[in-house]
Amino acid sequence: MGRVPLSTSPQGMRLAALSAHVPEQVWNNARIAARLRLERMRLSARRRSGGAAPLSSEEAKQFVTGDRWVRRFIGFSERRFAASGEGTFDLGLKAARRLFASGTYRPADVDAVIVASVTPTYLYSPPDAALLQHELGIPVWQGPVPREIKGADLSLACSSWVASLTMCYALIRSGMARSILLVGADRMSAAINWRDRSFATVLGDAGTATLCLACSEEEDWFSPAQFWSWLDGSGAGIILTPVGGSRSPYPTPDELAAGRHRLAMDGPAVRRIMVPFMGGPAIDTALARAGWTMPDLDLVALHEANLVLNASILAAWTERGFRGRVADAGGRFGNTTSASIPLALSLHPDALAPGTRFGLFGFGGGLSASFALGTVRHPIEVTGPLGRA
Repeated sequence: MGRVPLSTSPQGMRLAALSAHVPEQVWNNARIAARLRLERMRLSARRRSGGAAPLSSEEAKQFVTGDRWVRRFIGFSERRFAASGEGTFDLGLKAARRLFASGTYRPADVDAVIVASVTPTYLYSPPDAALLQHELGIPVWQGPVPREIKGADLSLACSSWVASLTMCYALIRSGMARSILLVGADRMSAAINWRDRSFATVLGDAGTATLCLACSEEEDWFSPAQFWSWLDGSGAGIILTPVGGSRSPYPTPDELAAGRHRLAMDGPAVRRIMVPFMGGPAIDTALARAGWTMPDLDLVALHEANLVLNASILAAWTERGFRGRVADAGGRFGNTTSASIPLALSLHPDALAPGTRFGLFGFGGGLSASFALGTVRHPIEVTGPLGRA
């Protein structure tokens, strides 16, 4: 592409290509139940060896689950786990390579790499954006001159991908970038506490890649008014990792054994707060800002935290006039956090026909929410996971 001067007028943004990758290793609900039983036996043995009281019946119940329970209360049938030694970077890299495999678009033209993730490959450094730039061969020199390449790893819990899409739009609209590789990937299996049934039955791994390109303002898929975000740190304790961060960087052996360096969630609180919020004031405010109404939405994709929870939100939207199509992963891949929305879209390429008015809705820890509304104005090249297109 060569050196691209900064634009002096606003640019639009389109999504040119989308790809997804999921690991081959399938964990169905029966396998998750077996792993929880193993954890219960390990904990019981640890208590016996330490002379502690055995597990109470209530404590033992927290390790009991099965296919019927998970399908009823969570909605997932299976999920994928990455192989040992694979990180978030590997998942994102495989998705990005699938995106560029057709030859329609080239890594050499990319001038920014944005990674949405809550499970960085390395805790402090290097950033996944830099790893992807190098492995994809995105050039760093133009002859003797260093080529400008923007990059960032962005984390906003389960809102990360839509928040990153918002950043991509801001960079392109301002003229500071023209071709952005947006990777949404998470190895959520690394965050599982096997003593916490609520999360152990939910999380899965996946990587996605989306190519965001500059276009004329007249062909813009979005507008500044079609992005909406929300943040309320008063609910920070509802989804958190208690130890292991910079505030408590050295977990004790007991904390490690208890899984306190893994994610923990107050599921009832999430449902109590987020369902009415997403189902009512959040969507109403975002649509009003954009000048849209609920019947304007032809297609929606929500972060797939829990299909049962999402069904409650969608029921509230239906009461408000939503009659469009829902793109989801059907409970086959679990909660893949930063990959969940683009993964769902990759499974429904026919839903992304030009003229389709869509809404992308991320929500989760923080508490946080990030929304993007837009209209498909160009064909988009879609490659689904494991060759599904």
